[in-house]
Amino acid sequence: MGPEQVQELGTEILAKGPDITSVERWTDTGRPSGLVITFSSGARLWTGVTTAGATASEPSAAASVAAPPLPALFDNAGKITAARAEQYLAAVFMAAHAPELTSAYGYSSSSSARHPGVGLYLAGGARAFLPFVYTAAPGKRPAARAFTIDAAF
Repeated sequence: MGPEQVQELGTEILAKGPDITSVERWTDTGRPSGLVITFSSGARLWTGVTTAGATASEPSAAASVAAPPLPALFDNAGKITAARAEQYLAAVFMAAHAPELTSAYGYSSSSSARHPGVGLYLAGGARAFLPFVYTAAPGKRPAARAFTIDAAF
């Protein structure tokens, strides 16, 4: 499964998530595949989409992994943090029970994580990576520099 297919899968799955009002494909000169996710608060999150590993034309039968309950997306002030976004988006991916997807995780769950994002283990052995590239609070513009993530948005 290549980046474009993961982009399509992400658009389909995440658009069904509670507190997500829209998911659209996004690209720029440095990232040919990505998603822009708009939350119910009006906050936006841009992710890149890259893939690595095995490529299978058909999803293989994967062991069913129980989807975690959806964690709270917003803090007490109604804001989203990168860590909350990671947990929430990974849970939305898992709740879809898509045959193309075997598991999802937030980057911060790894001790070696240096940047926020969501990782996907795909059927057939491939992996997908959705690093957070930009964030914007409601009514605000994203930072001019990629990978400048707001503490809360």
